[in-house]
Amino acid sequence: MNEPIWRSIIDDGKDNGITDAEKQQVMSESEPDVEEQQRRIAQELARKRAARQAAEHKRIMKNRLIAVCALVGVVVLAVVAVKAAGGSSKDVKTASSAMSAEAQTKTSGKKADSSSSAPEKQPEPEHKIEQTNGMTFVDDILIVNKTYSLPRDYAPGVSEVAVNAFNRMSAAAAEDGISLWINSSYRSYEEQEALYNSYVEERDRDEADKVSSRPGHSEHQTGLAFDVNDTSFEFEDTDAAGWLREHCCEYGFIIRFPEGKEAFTGYSYEPWHIRYLGKKIATEVTESGLSLEEYLGITSEYPKEDSGEQSSTSEQE
Repeated sequence: MNEPIWRSIIDDGKDNGITDAEKQQVMSESEPDVEEQQRRIAQELARKRAARQAAEHKRIMKNRLIAVCALVGVVVLAVVAVKAAGGSSKDVKTASSAMSAEAQTKTSGKKADSSSSAPEKQPEPEHKIEQTNGMTFVDDILIVNKTYSLPRDYAPGVSEVAVNAFNRMSAAAAEDGISLWINSSYRSYEEQEALYNSYVEERDRDEADKVSSRPGHSEHQTGLAFDVNDTSFEFEDTDAAGWLREHCCEYGFIIRFPEGKEAFTGYSYEPWHIRYLGKKIATEVTESGLSLEEYLGITSEYPKEDSGEQSSTSEQE
């Protein structure tokens, strides 16, 4: 630091004959100037320190901004690249699809031209019908109704599978306070013949055909059909009938002759008559709201030539 002003003045006074009193006065007068100079120096140092800190902060922020901009640039480039790649792939797929569609159209046109003179092909039957040993199976379901019959010697007895399913259903109904039992199950050809003839004696043949099957046309001969509880229309309004209607499909059964389906089944509504089909098919038929005939696309009508000629034919379903 430079020598204080008051010291130089005192030194100069040595050669000029300045008295001690005068020197003391000079020192007193110079003291405020020294303090002011020190204050100014301190302020200058603080200013320079603040300037350096501001410059350093500015440099750091600048570097951070550059880094952020670089990162954003990389992300933008990556997104553009992905979109460009996706668009190219989509364009290729679209072009390929368009070419394929055009090729198919041309091919279809050629087929149409080549087949225009050929007879129209009949559609394949929706359901598979097979006949084995006098029995008819539609989609592998044994069918017995007014159109399809069983041989006289077909006598399998009651189905163990169907009985076991009924027993499970009866147990479940009992838990709900409902009592279900089998009133009638398997009937042989001969038993059905006797039953049908009794109906014919009581009424005319047309009326008997509405409520009873001719021999060979009874589902009871399959051993897969049961009449439950009461076979009179008093059963219709019971809790048991309601439970049976709502739950029987859960155990593989259907109400075989539903209400309002007489034109398709060929029989009057019978809330007590159930037929075992297995859970899957029974559920599908029930949920469709169709009779079995509608579901399989088949009829239930006696051949016209048999009308009035047979002395016996049917069961109480």
